[in-house]
Amino acid sequence: MFKFNELKTVHLEISTRCQAACPMCPRNYKSGLENPNLKLADWTYDEFVKIFDKETLAQLKGVYFCGNFGDPIMNNDLIPMCQYLKDHAPHIDLRIHTNGGARSSVWWDDLYAAMPKKHVVVFALDGLEDTHHLYRVGTLYERVVHNAKLFIDAGGIAEWVFIKFKHNQHQVSEAESRSKQLGFQRFTIKNTIRFIGESKFSVLDKEGNTLYYLEPPTFNQVTLIDAETIKNFKQWYAETSIDCYALSKNEIYIDAHKNVFPCCFLASAPYNHNNAQSIVADIRKQIVDQYYELVTDLGGIENLNAAERGIKNIIDNDKWQQVWKPYWTDKKLITCARICGVNDLSKPNDQFVIRVNN
Repeated sequence: MFKFNELKTVHLEISTRCQAACPMCPRNYKSGLENPNLKLADWTYDEFVKIFDKETLAQLKGVYFCGNFGDPIMNNDLIPMCQYLKDHAPHIDLRIHTNGGARSSVWWDDLYAAMPKKHVVVFALDGLEDTHHLYRVGTLYERVVHNAKLFIDAGGIAEWVFIKFKHNQHQVSEAESRSKQLGFQRFTIKNTIRFIGESKFSVLDKEGNTLYYLEPPTFNQVTLIDAETIKNFKQWYAETSIDCYALSKNEIYIDAHKNVFPCCFLASAPYNHNNAQSIVADIRKQIVDQYYELVTDLGGIENLNAAERGIKNIIDNDKWQQVWKPYWTDKKLITCARICGVNDLSKPNDQFVIRVNN
């Protein structure tokens, strides 16, 4: 694993809070209900400044706010954090990923004012007026577009990200056209890989009644993880080798509890509920068991807390430096094989299609 002085990018989750309830998001349990394993947490400005000291900022090329469970704009200290980066590391490329459905007009103006020159705010807009809310439950297309336009008109650089489903696939061209009219600099089509073992996903109300179904697009370029693939899991797992994305990009992830991991996928394991069908439940249990074995080998979760120990002390520690290779080879983490495995099923082709608006 790379050393601290080679670190280039940090991915942060500064809040586990979100006003939306996207049905396939791991923060939700059986739709409508909040994940019982989720622990609400927010970074404070003081913690942010402590973790991102001058030594760390001097070498970083990029910081992006995203994460597993929450939306960064729900953290009340986001703007001061951006201002801190602008003042002390204006060279940094800053990105914020959001559903864009919250905050006031003044807040969006203030966000732009706090952003460094190299920045992007990525707005999740999965359709138009009649379809966006079917996945982005709890958000309104009109409100997200309004907030994005405020940010763009203030001078901000924005990107529209469109997750493609069967119910919105016919709107891709119209959405791309609108993105240009509104001033988005990029339009990105994203293919979901969350249909695991089934071709339909039931969207339920709080009583467990099916409201409607989410389905993958009919012209999907991503290889779906279907029942046959899962049945042959052991063979696929044995044949896969791991090419770590975080290692190739010299990147780390810090979760909302300030714990350091190479990526968000590894960090999410203990919080993901296991209400899956039996076809994948055993695999998900193995993932959680592997997570706890890994954390033990790293010296315990308390040794991964950036607010207490600092990024440098964590990733330059001998345990951090030595543990990853065996977990990519002999022990082979299922999460790493799934996300960074070198084979056709674990590395979906064309997951993102990015178009730059002129």
